[in-house]
Amino acid sequence: MKKSVLILLASLILTRIFSYAQIHGNGGTPIGFKVAEDLKSIPQVYFSSPDIDALRAEDAEVDGKGIAPWRYGYNNNTDLDFNNSGRWINLGDNGRIWQLKITCEQALTVNLLFTKTVIPNGNQLFVYNPDKSFILGAYTDKWIYEGELFTELVPGSTIIVEYYVSPENINNPGNVHIDKVVHGYRTAAEFNEKAFGQSGSCNMNVACSDAQGWGDQIRSAVMLASTSNAGSGFCSGALINNTANDGKPYVLTANHCSGNSTPGSNVSWFFRFNWQSATCANPGSSPTYQSLNGAILRAKRTPSDFCLVEITGGLSNGTVPQSYNPYFSGWNRSNTAPTSTVSIHHPSGDIKKISFDDNPATAVQAMGSSEANSSWRVVWDRNTTTEQGSSGSPLFDQNKRIIGQLWGGQASCSNQTGPDYYGRIYNSWNPAGSSTASRLREWLDPTGSGQTAIDGYDPYLVTVTLDAKLESVVSPTTVSCNTSITPVVKIQNSGTNALTSATVSYRIDNGAWVTQNWTGNLATGATANVSFAAVTVSAGTHTFRAKVESPNGGIDLNQANDSISTSFQILNTTPVSLPITEGFEGSFVPNGWLLTNPDNSITWAKFNAGSNSSNSARVNNFNYTQGS
Repeated sequence: MKKSVLILLASLILTRIFSYAQIHGNGGTPIGFKVAEDLKSIPQVYFSSPDIDALRAEDAEVDGKGIAPWRYGYNNNTDLDFNNSGRWINLGDNGRIWQLKITCEQALTVNLLFTKTVIPNGNQLFVYNPDKSFILGAYTDKWIYEGELFTELVPGSTIIVEYYVSPENINNPGNVHIDKVVHGYRTAAEFNEKAFGQSGSCNMNVACSDAQGWGDQIRSAVMLASTSNAGSGFCSGALINNTANDGKPYVLTANHCSGNSTPGSNVSWFFRFNWQSATCANPGSSPTYQSLNGAILRAKRTPSDFCLVEITGGLSNGTVPQSYNPYFSGWNRSNTAPTSTVSIHHPSGDIKKISFDDNPATAVQAMGSSEANSSWRVVWDRNTTTEQGSSGSPLFDQNKRIIGQLWGGQASCSNQTGPDYYGRIYNSWNPAGSSTASRLREWLDPTGSGQTAIDGYDPYLVTVTLDAKLESVVSPTTVSCNTSITPVVKIQNSGTNALTSATVSYRIDNGAWVTQNWTGNLATGATANVSFAAVTVSAGTHTFRAKVESPNGGIDLNQANDSISTSFQILNTTPVSLPITEGFEGSFVPNGWLLTNPDNSITWAKFNAGSNSSNSARVNNFNYTQGS
């Protein structure tokens, strides 16, 4: 599929970005760093280089055809454990560490599949490179599911595995077993166009002002790094709520991202949270993120291309840890077309982006599906798009509920009128002839409520009686030619008591606050727009700040969501006189005016009904074309 091209995980964990990195695990420092023993003397297991030319020939047959992942590594099947490899070092406190060095000849990256692994409480597992600049771990029992753990990639050809046994576990060491050593023979250098910061220029970061009000849904969106014998690669997905509101760590993504995995089986996947820019502009280096690993595939289906998995590794009390700031998005399984849609995704293995279709989606049969109306068809607006790697990303309706996941399409920065297709939750809910392994009903409605739509869930939300939230800025918009603006903000009742009054204020730049008293009756979760009188603003870039205070005349018990800030721009509309020279060039523009660059790209256009001819003249370094 167009959206399922998968790219190398190593491109996201570059040594130059992460110094002394701990991107996966509980964190901490390996005990071996404090031991005087020379790392060079650690017993080594050596794997010779595979036939790289043969592997590349195989890759050439499948790359870019949507029939297999973009393979980065060759699997060396092995059987390494305490009994046949490594060394033990006794520590002064009666604890012990086991160390093993693994080298893959000429490898660019190395990663490991652990099986039959048991880590008793108090013991720790680490994987790191010889210069100690790149560390995975500490892995404890909560990172292991049914004995399995698949690590992220470590740059270079050599890694060290270190296992610590605490004094209290000296007679209960547990077990470490390495089943596969993956020789990484392809790197992101061959896919630079898909590396960090290299998605299409029209992609919009989730910190841009258009994304105001979508903060919760942005928190739910994740990047998937899937690993199998065939290779490793990327898709997108989202945490999704269920009617029990219990934080069950379900992730909805696309069926074609799951490969040959079957419902009920374990899948070696990574789930990357909060990998996004803090500002609207792309950052100069990779932002930080958190990662969880391992999942059970709960259900999947081809005709609507959905896949539902449950995360198993690194959880806290059965859900995503609080430090990850998770949010489980709501859903809508109805057949009603949305009036507008939004998608949040990781295009081309890049940081998190957001796309907007400001028009209604339509139900169509697409992507070779055997089922009528299997997909929502969208065409992106606001100069946004999706790309390869966005597969599985959530499609939200105007009420911020998931209605589908990305299957494929033609949209890109170079084809912004090309449609995208999202498998519909309506079709995935309870299709004829389905079972629990091929539908969403039992998983997302475990209470049997029969609800058609539910809202999202924050497992760590502090619930208070009085909580007025400044949800978003409706106006001013990002860019305007009009110096007269009418400020409009959206407030929400996030408290348990009905919200009947509040004080709402705004100011532009460092000007005086403009305040009005709002009254109404909002139930928990309900919203209302608050409009102010029009105001004149000069051309230029400005900062707009808004706040809400005094809910029901009292003290707001959660002031963390009381204010919001955004920027907007008023364009200079002063008329410009252009020195037009004599001479026609024969250009024909049926409906208006164009200002184009020498390469014929359009700088400005204005089209008017009824125009049927034009005059064109060279204007310095531009072409100025006048419609009649």
